[in-house]
Amino acid sequence: MRRTLLLLLCWWPAFAAAQTAAPRLSGHIRDSLGNAIPGATVTLIRLTDQAGLLFTTADTAGHYAFRLLTAHLNDSLAVKVTAAGFLKSQQPVHAHTAVIHFTLQVAAASLLPNVTVRSQAPIVQKGDTLSYDAARFTEKSDRRLGDIIKKLPGVEVDENGVIKYKGKAINRFYIEGDNLLDDRYSIATDNINVADVEKVQVIEHNQDVKMLNGIVPSDRAGMNIILKNRSKLKVINNAELTGALPGAYAAEGKNMAFKPAFKAINEIKLNDMGLTYTRESGISGLPPPAGIDAARTLFNNSRMVNLNDLYKLNPHTGIKLNGFYLSDDQQTSNTFRTRYDLPGADSIVYTEQNQNQLQTEALYLGLNYNVNSPKTYVNVISAFNHNRNTGRTATMAQNRIAATNRYTTTDFNTAVNGYLIFGKKHLLNYSNVFHYTQNPQHSIFEPGALEELLNDRLPYLQTHQYQRQQSFNNGTTFGYSKVLAHWTLGFNAGLNLQQQILGSHVELLQTDRSYTIPRGFGNALHWKKSELFTGAALTYNGNRTRLSFNAPVKWQHYRYANDSVVTNKDRGTRLISEPSVNWEYRVGREHSLLLDYRLDYRTAGIQQVYGGAIISGYRNVASYETPFLMSRNHSIRAGFSYKKVIRALFADFDIQYAATKNFFMYSTLIKDNLTVIQALPIPSNSKTGGASIRAGKYIFPLNTTIVLSGGLNTTWSQQLQNEQLFDTRSVTKSAGISVTPTVLKWLKLDITSTYLRFHARSAQAAFRIQHLQQWKQQSGITVYPLKGWSLNFSNQYDHFVQKGNPVTSSLFMDAYAQYNFNKTKLLLRLSCTNIAGTAYFETIRISDNMTSTASYMPRPRMLRLWMAFDF
Repeated sequence: MRRTLLLLLCWWPAFAAAQTAAPRLSGHIRDSLGNAIPGATVTLIRLTDQAGLLFTTADTAGHYAFRLLTAHLNDSLAVKVTAAGFLKSQQPVHAHTAVIHFTLQVAAASLLPNVTVRSQAPIVQKGDTLSYDAARFTEKSDRRLGDIIKKLPGVEVDENGVIKYKGKAINRFYIEGDNLLDDRYSIATDNINVADVEKVQVIEHNQDVKMLNGIVPSDRAGMNIILKNRSKLKVINNAELTGALPGAYAAEGKNMAFKPAFKAINEIKLNDMGLTYTRESGISGLPPPAGIDAARTLFNNSRMVNLNDLYKLNPHTGIKLNGFYLSDDQQTSNTFRTRYDLPGADSIVYTEQNQNQLQTEALYLGLNYNVNSPKTYVNVISAFNHNRNTGRTATMAQNRIAATNRYTTTDFNTAVNGYLIFGKKHLLNYSNVFHYTQNPQHSIFEPGALEELLNDRLPYLQTHQYQRQQSFNNGTTFGYSKVLAHWTLGFNAGLNLQQQILGSHVELLQTDRSYTIPRGFGNALHWKKSELFTGAALTYNGNRTRLSFNAPVKWQHYRYANDSVVTNKDRGTRLISEPSVNWEYRVGREHSLLLDYRLDYRTAGIQQVYGGAIISGYRNVASYETPFLMSRNHSIRAGFSYKKVIRALFADFDIQYAATKNFFMYSTLIKDNLTVIQALPIPSNSKTGGASIRAGKYIFPLNTTIVLSGGLNTTWSQQLQNEQLFDTRSVTKSAGISVTPTVLKWLKLDITSTYLRFHARSAQAAFRIQHLQQWKQQSGITVYPLKGWSLNFSNQYDHFVQKGNPVTSSLFMDAYAQYNFNKTKLLLRLSCTNIAGTAYFETIRISDNMTSTASYMPRPRMLRLWMAFDF
C-alpha cells in the first residue's frame, strides 16, 4: 500500500498536467447557400513546413472543433478545409483566435480546365511510412481487413494471425493512430470490413513513445489502419448467423466505432461448429493438428463476450478498457503412435488412443490510462485474469486409463511507465511492474498410474496429485538519457524481486479404500531471487545508419530450499552481462543491410529446480534440479532487405546462427509404458544455423501478390536417453509459393503450395537415419457468373513420405455458392464442407530420433447456410 501511495504521489503532477484544459478552436463549415457540409476534412497545419498537426471532420451540422496543445501555440498555424465537390479553403490562426468559420465554393468544371486525374499509386513511401492503397489490393471475394493484409507485398501473416514485416512481428497495431487492441489485433483484422478501409500503413522503425521518435530507434515495424471518412462518423453494427446439418450453429453480433474521440470493437459470439476463440482471447484450448484449420477436428460448444473500448480525453490522452468472458467446452479424438530409435538398440514403440475434453471458463479485465505526447509519456496498466479449467482424457494404451485435471489460474498485475523530457536533450524514465499469480491443480488417474514407480508394481484404484504454485514479482527501473545530435547516451538501474512457492504431493487410493503416500513425490519448495541491475545504452540515428548498443549488467542473489527433499536446496550469487548490438545501414534509397548480435544467459525458476517428482501424464514423470545458471547463448543474425516500392517488389534474405552451452543435460528413461525425465549436472552443447529468403511482388493486371519462400536450417545437439549418450544433426529444407490471380473478371484462382524435407543422422554407430518429405497444397477457384453471385470450390491436400513407413495423405474439399444483396447489405452463402467425407486426418512429426504419427477424427460432411447483414 505504501508503494502504491508513493507511485500516485510521484505521477499525480503528470496526470494533472495531462488534464489541464487546453485552448479550443472551433467553427462551422457551410456552402455559399448557407447549407452545412458534413464530413468535410479539417486539418490544423504548421505553415513553416505544411505538416498536419491535428485532424478532424465536420459533424452532421457542419461543426468542427480542435483542442490545441500548448506546444502548438509557439508555431505559425492555419486551418485547412477540404470536401468533395468544393474548392479547398485555408485561413491562418491568429493569437487568441477561438472561432474560424468557412464558406466553401463549389468546384465547377470550368474552374479546372487543365487538371488530369490519375489513379493513386498503389504504394507510396514517405519517410519511414509505407502506405498501401486498400482499393488496389481488394478483390470481389474479400470481406475483412485480414484479406487485404495477406496480399500486401512485404507483409507476412502466419497461421496464428501474427503480422510480420522483414521477418519480425510488428510491435504495434493502430487504428487511426490509436492502439485499441494491443497484441490481440486479430480482433480488428477479422472484423473490420474491407469497404471501410482507405489505407494500410506500415511504419518502419516504429517507436510507440512519441517523445522518443528520432531519439531511440526501433528495429520493428508498426501497422496503422486508415479508415474512410464515412466509417469514422458512424457506429457499425453487423451480425452473422449460421445453421448447419447435421445439427450445428454459429452466431456473432458486433458493434464497432472508430470516431476520433471514441473507438470500440465489441462482440458476442457463440458456436458449436469447431470455431475457436483463441485469437480473440489468447487462451489455447485442446491442441489441434498442425497444418489444418482447428475447426476441422474440433467438436465444441463455445460462448464469448468481448469488449474493447478506447475513450480519448484529448488527442494525446486516452482511457482503454479491454475485457472478455469465455465459456468453452472442447472435444477431440485422436490416435498417436510414437517410436524412439536408439543407437544399437531395439526401437521403443507405444500407441495411444485418446478421447479428450477441456472445459474452460475465463474472465479478463484490463484498464489502461495513457498519455503519449511529444512532451510527456505516462502509461498505467492494471489487469485481472481468472481461468478455471477441467480437462478429461480417456486413453487406451496397454490398458484403459482415465485422467481428470482441474486447475485454476488467478493473475493480477499492474505496471506504471513514464518519460519526462527537459530542455529537449535530457530524458528521465521510471517504470514499476507488480505481478502476482497462483495456480492450484488437482489431477486424478483411474485406475492408478505408474504402478512400477508408485506402488511396488501393485495395482491400485486411483492416483491423486495436488499442486499449488504462487508467484510474486516486483520490478522497478530508473533511467536517464542525454541526446547529443544524432547520438543518445542512456543509463538505467533498478531492482527486481521475485518469490515463488511450489507445493505438491501424491496420494494413492488402494483397493481396500485406504490412502497411501509414495516417497519422493512431494515438494514444499520456496524460491527467491533478488536482482540489482544497471546498464548503458548508446544509440545512433543518422540518415543512413541506425545503431544500438546495450550493455546491461546484473547481480543476482538466489536461494531455494525444499522442505520435502532435504538435498533440494541451493543459494549463491552471480554477476552476468548480456550485451547486444543492432545495426542497420540503408543502401541506396530503399534497400537496407542489418546485423544483430546478442548474448543471453538463462537462469532457472521454480519449475526447473524442484527435486520431488511431479506426474505430468499417465506415463510421464519429471524431477529436474537443474543448476541456477542453465545456459549461455550467443546468437547472430545478418540480413538484406530489398525493396522497390514503385514496382511493388519486396524481398528479404536472412542468415542466423546460435551456439548454446547448457550447464546440465536432461536424462530420459523411455519404456513402452513409462517416461522419466531428470536433469543431470553434465554440460552439453547445441548449435543451430540457417538461411531463409522470402520475396513478394504484386502483379496488378492479375490483382495478386506472388510470394516465393525458401529456407535451410540445421541443428546439432546432444541426447542422453536410456543411459546412451549420442549426438544428432538434423537438416530441414523448405520451399513455398503462393499466388491468387484474377485470371478474368469472372474467374479467380488461389494456389498455395509448400514442400518440406527433413533429414536427421548421428555419428553414433547403428543410428537409424530419419527421413521425411512433406507436401501441402491448398487451391481454389472462384467464379463470378452473374452480378452479386460467386461460386467457390477449394481443397487441401497433405502428403507425407517417411523412409520405412507407408505413404500418408489426406484430402479435404469444400464448396459454396454466395449471393450479395447490395441494396439491403445482406450476404447469403450455402456451403458444404468435407465433401470427400474424409474420415481421418493423418500427420507425421519427426524430431531427431523420434517419430510421431497422429490420426485425428474430423467433423463429418456438413451443409451450412450462412448470412451476414448490417443493422
